[in-house]
Amino acid sequence: MDYIDTKDVAAELRNRLKSAFPGVKFSVRKGTGTASAWISVYWTDGPCSADVEELTRPMQGAQFNGMEDRYESTDNTVTVTVKGRKVTGKPLVDGINTHRGVSDEALKAAAVLWSEAHDGTEPPASGMLAACVVDGHVIQENWAPQQMWQIASDVVLPQRWAAAKEQAAAQAARPANSREQGEEGAEGLALQHTDEDGTTVTGTRLGDGAADVLKRHGFKWHRKNQYWYAPGSRDQQADTGFMDAVAADLRAENLTVTTAQPEPTPTA
Repeated sequence: MDYIDTKDVAAELRNRLKSAFPGVKFSVRKGTGTASAWISVYWTDGPCSADVEELTRPMQGAQFNGMEDRYESTDNTVTVTVKGRKVTGKPLVDGINTHRGVSDEALKAAAVLWSEAHDGTEPPASGMLAACVVDGHVIQENWAPQQMWQIASDVVLPQRWAAAKEQAAAQAARPANSREQGEEGAEGLALQHTDEDGTTVTGTRLGDGAADVLKRHGFKWHRKNQYWYAPGSRDQQADTGFMDAVAADLRAENLTVTTAQPEPTPTA
């Protein structure tokens, strides 16, 4: 049986992660020294560790048995491309560690949720906080930074990742001719305001860079209607200055944006 070098497994894993989780930036590193048969995977926000480990687990050639303090071989084989040739063999990988980081932006969103669960009280920056329930999730008693981290990990990030997957699925479900027409017509994003829906943005795609811009401007993803919306903008006059700022920031990310605003109501 052929054996697949750790660095070749790492390269294949990097490609699989990119394909499975578009828009998420992964760092895949091979260990050195006594850890040279180990691989570490790092990323920020996005999918949970369990989702990523569904991909990493089959690429391990061994696993550590802590009860007996030894490595045990697995039956896994992987297929990789080495110098342009497909090779299948046993991966020379003793283990793959996963490390998901939490962004400052996600921690800020967690603090907002904590505040909403405590009648608008701002969360303290330090000290021990009592257990609480945030959006149906029990948050354990812990120091303030650790509670914000748990809220971000258990509530904020899963909601955002679910919304991102729904958005990608909706995009993929569009008829092929509709997608082609949109690409040929360079329709891009549509930023508009109506009394019924408020200020909304449609046409975004997973990984196109629009989500980060819209979140900075306070937009949220509407799962049912599959668009981004500005909370509190329904049944209000269009804030043209706000819309111009959003459009400018989206265009700064090399995104095509069209805007539509209702005609102003003439005064008597």
